[in-house]
Amino acid sequence: MPASENITNVIKKSCSEIENTVAEKEKRGAEAAEVIRDVINTFFDELKKSGFSMDLDEFIESKLEKKSKKCLDIAKESIDSFKETNNKLQDITETHTIEIERIADETSGIDVQTFRNRFNAFQKDLLAELEHANDIIRSLEREIEELQKQSNIDPLTKLFNRKALEIDSHELLKHGDERNLDLVALMIDADDFKKINDTFGHVAGDKVLILLAKLFKSSIREYDRAYRYGGEEFLIIFNRAKKEDAVKVAERIMQLVRNNKLIYKNQVIRITLSMGLTEHQKGDTLETLIERADAAVYEAKKSGKDRLVIR
Repeated sequence: MPASENITNVIKKSCSEIENTVAEKEKRGAEAAEVIRDVINTFFDELKKSGFSMDLDEFIESKLEKKSKKCLDIAKESIDSFKETNNKLQDITETHTIEIERIADETSGIDVQTFRNRFNAFQKDLLAELEHANDIIRSLEREIEELQKQSNIDPLTKLFNRKALEIDSHELLKHGDERNLDLVALMIDADDFKKINDTFGHVAGDKVLILLAKLFKSSIREYDRAYRYGGEEFLIIFNRAKKEDAVKVAERIMQLVRNNKLIYKNQVIRITLSMGLTEHQKGDTLETLIERADAAVYEAKKSGKDRLVIR
C-alpha cells in the first residue's frame, strides 16, 4: 500500500491531467456532462494507477453500504410503525364493538336498531380503511424485499456483489469445520483490462465487464453463484460440485471468452482470462479459500495469462 503522504503528489498530477482534459474538451465544444464525467474518471484513474485502488474501492463500497443500510432501516422502521398503528386501530374497533353492543342491549328508550345500523356502517368503513392499510403494508414489504435483493447486486454487471458473498458464505461454510465440503472457488481476472480502458475508454471497459458477466451466468448452474469481487475481478462459487466438474466449466468459460470478441466503435476488443481454482478443505474460511484462488490467479498471470491454475 502506498504511503499516505504520496496522495498529495497524486492529487497534483490529477489536477494537471484534469486541466489538459478540460482544455481539450472546451476546444471541441463538449457538453458539461461529458466534461464532468471525464474529470471524475481522470481523478479516479490517477488514484488507481498510483496504488490507491483498494482504498478507493473500500471507500465507495462503505459509502454505498451505509446509504443502503440507512434506507433499509428507515423503511423497516416505517413499516413497523404502520403495523403497530394498524393493530391498535383494530383493537380499538373490537373494544368499542363490545362496549356499544353492551350499552345497546342494556339501554331502553332509544332506537336500538338505528343505533346498531349506524355503528355497523361506521365499523364497516373503518375496517375497509384498515384493509387498505394492510394492502399498503404488504406492498411496502415487497418493496423492502426487492430493495434488499438490489443491495446485494452489482449495478453494472448484475452479478452478486461482495456483500452478498459474505452473506452467502455463512450458510455455505457453516459445516466447513467438520469436513471437506463439495464446494469450489474460481477466481477470475480479465487480462490487460487497464490497457482496454486506456485504449478504448471506460465505456468500452464497462461493456467488457457486462459481456463477461453474461457469459459467466450462462455457464453455471442455478445453485452456483457468480460475484463481482472488485474491478475486473470475479468469483464463482460452485456449490455441491467436484473439482473436476468445476474445471470443465472454467475451461468452457475461457473458450467462450476467447470466441466472443467485442466490437466497439468498429474496433475489435479481444478478451482473455486468468483463472485460479481451489476446492474447499476442512477448516477453510471464505478468506482462506479466496487467498488460495487469488494466489493461483497470480501464478496464471506470471505464466503468460489466458490460462487456469489449480491450487
